[in-house]
Amino acid sequence: MMTLNHMVKRFCKATVIILSFNMASSFAANNDIEGQQMTVSVHQGDVQGKVNADVTSFYGIPYAHDPFTKARRFKAPQAYEKWEGVLDATKKTAPVPQPGREQTVELVGAAGDLTLNIWAPTAALQSNKQLPVMVWIPGGAFIRADAGEKAYNGTSFAKNDAIVVTVNYRVGVDGFMHLDGAPDNRGILDQIAALQWVQKNIANFGGNPENVTLFGQSAGAESVAILLGTDKAKGLFQQAIMQSPPMQFMTMEQADRVSQTFAKELGVSTTISDISQIPLETLVTEVIDIGNTIKNRDQWGMMSWGGTAFLPVADGDVIKESPMRDLANNTDPAIPVIVGSTDEEARLYYVPGGAIDQIPATQRSQLLSDLSLSGASRDVYAPIKNKKSIGDSFADIQSDYTFRMPAVHIAEHLVNNGNKVWHYNFSWFSPAFDGKLGAAHFVDVPFTFNALDSEQAKSFIGDQPSQKLADTMHRNWIEFARSGQAPWDNYRLADRATMVFDTDSKIVNDPERDVRVLWKNYSF
Repeated sequence: MMTLNHMVKRFCKATVIILSFNMASSFAANNDIEGQQMTVSVHQGDVQGKVNADVTSFYGIPYAHDPFTKARRFKAPQAYEKWEGVLDATKKTAPVPQPGREQTVELVGAAGDLTLNIWAPTAALQSNKQLPVMVWIPGGAFIRADAGEKAYNGTSFAKNDAIVVTVNYRVGVDGFMHLDGAPDNRGILDQIAALQWVQKNIANFGGNPENVTLFGQSAGAESVAILLGTDKAKGLFQQAIMQSPPMQFMTMEQADRVSQTFAKELGVSTTISDISQIPLETLVTEVIDIGNTIKNRDQWGMMSWGGTAFLPVADGDVIKESPMRDLANNTDPAIPVIVGSTDEEARLYYVPGGAIDQIPATQRSQLLSDLSLSGASRDVYAPIKNKKSIGDSFADIQSDYTFRMPAVHIAEHLVNNGNKVWHYNFSWFSPAFDGKLGAAHFVDVPFTFNALDSEQAKSFIGDQPSQKLADTMHRNWIEFARSGQAPWDNYRLADRATMVFDTDSKIVNDPERDVRVLWKNYSF
């Protein structure tokens, strides 16, 4: 990842066409601007994006200085101030350092400034259109996050007069490892800094800073939940959408134990100075290794059923008690919320490599035992009763534990808090991976963005996804961003109306009641 100064210098040496317009009418008068550039002024300087018909995109706008330098390492984000010249934001930039997804772990991304991307209607730039703004927090188990992934392309939202911002933030060691002398939850602090940048600058892209919808999926959805529950983000957004929120976290004691184990494997102490000396390539490899280490149930207990070793920490500052309790106790009741999950979340983790066919009955039984659910859990999840294999049943339990029941509990807490809440289930069965993937984790995201055509999306949704479903879900998200109202029935505890998104979407009251009741007393 290049620093901003390198990007500006490179840009200033290039020969470019700069088109500056002050009013939307100026855009309408120009019918041949495809592939050219547009310049927008923000508080740090001028930034140039690339025009693609009626949408202009801006990649890699810095909102905070490079936090990987010696002076800023493991500190709260430092807002980016000024740059000279015109910032070239026409090309996708690298994400923060993180482990790749291949079997052989390699460093993906690079150290550099913390950045965000924007898609806006070309006609809205430098106007007073006051369009709704949608800020996306990408997921990745708090060890990965790439705001530039093709599945997050905001073009379709912008074509429908909504401005999309996607945010890169620190993950893994730099974002969430507990270290003495460093603030915890640095990745969350980055997100807050990005939201503050939006408040200062989004009007220049035609957006309304008083109509910001914060939305995210997976770790991004949990981040939204944390931001709902902390005073540090008050007033920075007006609506929220949480897609598959896991709500996992660590106590200070658990975080310290993980840090000690991590440092011991590297032969260093848990100090800022020692960890800072470890090459990024080594750190990202060890992030995966420590994640595998904590899967030892005998040593790590319930933590072994989670997906990663670096999670948000209940530090008494950003997170007072837990993400769920803070959300329940501290969310502004004026904020409307959409929350939901996919039907078969955990299949993403067990289908692609074939693990779903190798899970023993003892592993499934151990998980149920550790969960200690109230009620007849073995009957509710009985493989024979549900005509499912042991692996399918195990995936169902993991889906409910990690994502689906946290979403239901969030809906319940916020209804009790006085918020307007809309709940959904995403039920479309993906034919990917030889027809076995199903309504798995992340499958809903390309439909959310109406971005079905990328190779990344096709690997999860196949070659013939339902455009009808994408149109419905995408339109619903846009309507919510505009009005703060989702176009289906509110979630109320009396009937629990739930939108079931599928090729033919419909409202169902209290779906899978037996499963919900099983988890009603579980503390997330």
